[in-house]
Amino acid sequence: LGRHCDSNAKSRREALQAAYGATHAYETSLLTRLIAGLRTIPGMRIFGITDEKRFDERCATLSFRLGDHHPTKIATFLAERGIFTWDGNFYALNLSERLGVEQLGGVLRVGLVHYNTTEEVDRLLAALRELAPEKK
Repeated sequence: LGRHCDSNAKSRREALQAAYGATHAYETSLLTRLIAGLRTIPGMRIFGITDEKRFDERCATLSFRLGDHHPTKIATFLAERGIFTWDGNFYALNLSERLGVEQLGGVLRVGLVHYNTTEEVDRLLAALRELAPEKK
């Protein structure tokens, strides 16, 4: 992958750095698309850094809640559509309690990686829109 991303890489280290850089850039593009789409969904509450200028401070794993839906129900709904996510507190009990979501089932978590596609992000967003509360 590194030599594919930078054919001028002179060493294995340079090739690996090119691969990691390309992977990070791609995952960040998926994250940007996901956050932009989530922001358009009524009832969406995103946790963590959402400012594109600060994306170098985060990875492409995102936690959120959608309206009054329990995260387990959302995860099940998405799994029935071939979209696999996680729900709960992810061993961050204190944080979950401080955010006020522990008693509500925690959060839904989505992880984007180099083998995900923009089409998969769009499918996720479309499925979440089906669950969104009506605008008032």
